[in-house]
Amino acid sequence: MRWKFWQAEEEAHPVVTEEAAAARPDPVPEPAPEPVHELPAPRSEPGPEPEPEPPAQVTLTIDEAKGVIKEAGGDVIQVGFLASAYRRNLEEDPESSETAASRNRLRELVGKRLKDRGLLASDGILELRD
Repeated sequence: MRWKFWQAEEEAHPVVTEEAAAARPDPVPEPAPEPVHELPAPRSEPGPEPEPEPPAQVTLTIDEAKGVIKEAGGDVIQVGFLASAYRRNLEEDPESSETAASRNRLRELVGKRLKDRGLLASDGILELRD
């Protein structure tokens, strides 16, 4: 099967003979219609619903906190590093000051990430469960 394509002109004009052109007077241009200014339609959509306030206190395990932050689109790489350091310190000496310090660093970082994502009130408290 062969296809044949024709070139189309930009504007199509009727073929007018000289006799028909002489018999017809020049057309009078019609005035342009005046623009109509319409008022915008009133909105029938309800306004945005107020978002619920984030909780003031949250208690999560480390894995739950990582999952919540990741679900909200946050970065959990640094949380993972601090969690590994805390778990390592916890295995070596659960009562040491290093273990307490690493837990505090981890708790502060997770709290900051939750606040950044709006999952914890700005003055909220995060408690980490083991």
